Amino acid sequence: MDYSREIFARLFLLTRKWEVLFNRKNTELTLKQMMCLIVVNSGFDHDPTIKEIAGVLSTSHQNIKAIVLQLEKKSFVSLYKDSQDKRITRVKISETKASYWQKQNVEDEKTMGALFEGISEEHLKITLETILKLDENVSY
Repeated sequence: MDYSREIFARLFLLTRKWEVLFNRKNTELTLKQMMCLIVVNSGFDHDPTIKEIAGVLSTSHQNIKAIVLQLEKKSFVSLYKDSQDKRITRVKISETKASYWQKQNVEDEKTMGALFEGISEEHLKITLETILKLDENVSY
């Protein structure tokens, strides 16, 4: 059996299933919007640019621009021009959604618990190590 092909296909399908599941459970944000917020909130020691967010999420500037504009309409982020270079747009997390995050954290814990139910700590560790190595192999 070609395990690498099977793993590749199953990981791809699994991520699609998780995206559908998340989008059905969460009526306010899509998974892509949530991932963008996670990057903005924890990926940098400064308010990131759209280009920086796109780099972390391995997608185009245009895709991230569309996502952050949607998030801005929903009051999750604010966009502003860089003080040094007006061509650069920076993204800042909004403080007005604190109650949403408290509720979402409880829901996320339930969802994660269900997704990983019955998987031992040892298997989770090995899986994480493998995923990190796979990620390392596709660094560009």
